[in-house]
Amino acid sequence: MTYNSKDISKGLFWSAVDKFGFVALQLVLELILARLLLPRDYGVIAIVLVFVTLSLTLTEGGFSNALIQKLNRTEKDFSTVFYFNILAAAIIYLVIFLAAPSVEAFFNIENLATILRVISLSIIFNSSIMVHKAKLSIAMDFRLQAKYSLLSVFLSGGVAVWLAFDGYGVWALVYQNLLMTLFNALFLWIGYRWTPDWVFSFNSLKSLLSFGSKIMISAIIQAVYFNAYPILIGRVLRTADLGLYTKASQFTQMPASVLTNVLQRVLFPFFSSHQNDNDKLFQLNQFYTTVCCLIFFPLFFIMAAVAQPLIIFLFSEVWADMAPVFTLLCMGYAFYPLIVNNMMLFQVKNKTTLFLKIEIITKIIGFAILLLTVKHGILAIGYGILIQQVLQFLITSFFAQTVLNKSLLKQIAIVSPPFLISFAIFVAVHFLVKDVETVAVKLISGSTLALVSYGLIYFLFYRNILSRIIAMAKK
Repeated sequence: MTYNSKDISKGLFWSAVDKFGFVALQLVLELILARLLLPRDYGVIAIVLVFVTLSLTLTEGGFSNALIQKLNRTEKDFSTVFYFNILAAAIIYLVIFLAAPSVEAFFNIENLATILRVISLSIIFNSSIMVHKAKLSIAMDFRLQAKYSLLSVFLSGGVAVWLAFDGYGVWALVYQNLLMTLFNALFLWIGYRWTPDWVFSFNSLKSLLSFGSKIMISAIIQAVYFNAYPILIGRVLRTADLGLYTKASQFTQMPASVLTNVLQRVLFPFFSSHQNDNDKLFQLNQFYTTVCCLIFFPLFFIMAAVAQPLIIFLFSEVWADMAPVFTLLCMGYAFYPLIVNNMMLFQVKNKTTLFLKIEIITKIIGFAILLLTVKHGILAIGYGILIQQVLQFLITSFFAQTVLNKSLLKQIAIVSPPFLISFAIFVAVHFLVKDVETVAVKLISGSTLALVSYGLIYFLFYRNILSRIIAMAKK
């Protein structure tokens, strides 16, 4: 399947509507829920979501990306993946159901088994629509996904707020997560009328597994790594510390993952259509790396510079202690989109073995850093994440450019100027407003100073790139 610039622009627009709308709704809901619930409630939900996230990774199995990357896919492929996902989800849910009491005993948290059993039903709901989403992504139809996703967030969020007001505590978060997946599944089954054929092909499964299995293993490693944080923090430190870390991580990972997902959902099928042209892929990668730097570095370094007043303004003084770790996570996750962009190239070029090896190496490094820092508190953990993200960016950049037969120095030359500019603005804003006592004044003055600085620098040095981005958006 070939795509033109109109397909890309339209796909980016609706993907952005979906993900930015999701973030906006979630932000409003979190502002309400954070004032009704306690850090401990978020700590409990963080623990159970570890198991849900790992299970979703297992059921997805890399099949979604395998279907998108495969150029000669058939309905037999889609049907085979659908039945395999449903079976895998049912087995995994049964395992979680039986293991739930042991999980509760390990963490010594009352009612954790019941919470885990209820929220894990979302695994089955999600697995039932994985093929629907893959087919829509292949067709560059992100409008339908956006509509149903936002409606699901709105309805489930409304229920969560009502339950929180009524004193249900952590159960408000449980039902929010469960109902969001249920509503989305119902809407997609009703609104996108695809049904699987009564066929299952082991040859098709084997073919897709040759690509998807390594992606799945990599995703499992990544999920285990990220979810090791709440498990170790919850075990070694206080549940309240876990709540602070979870909230800080959520509000740094959310914009990073959402904005990255906006681009990747569209760019992966687009890049895959050029998988045999290294020069074209290199040009595309360089352009979108520049775009990521110009978008993500300002966003995260501005948030880092005004972390304390931003957190107090959004969540109240109760959450003020999360400001230092929030600052470090902002700096670290500024590199996340660049890492994902590099890793996407390995999938596009069908270098899944290399993809998996890099994932293993970088996560071993990250896990070692976590073990060294966890006993020293969440601030030390924040420094560790910053170091790990920078190292992962350098490692993935080196191998990504090697796959395209290009030099790492070209990648560094693109990333270095925006990074140095952002760090300089962060330092300037941080020291200029640190003695301002009023929260609102500190937040507004710091943000304004940073935005004006970025505006002037971009106008002087990046006008051509910005003009190209605007021109693409208008198509």
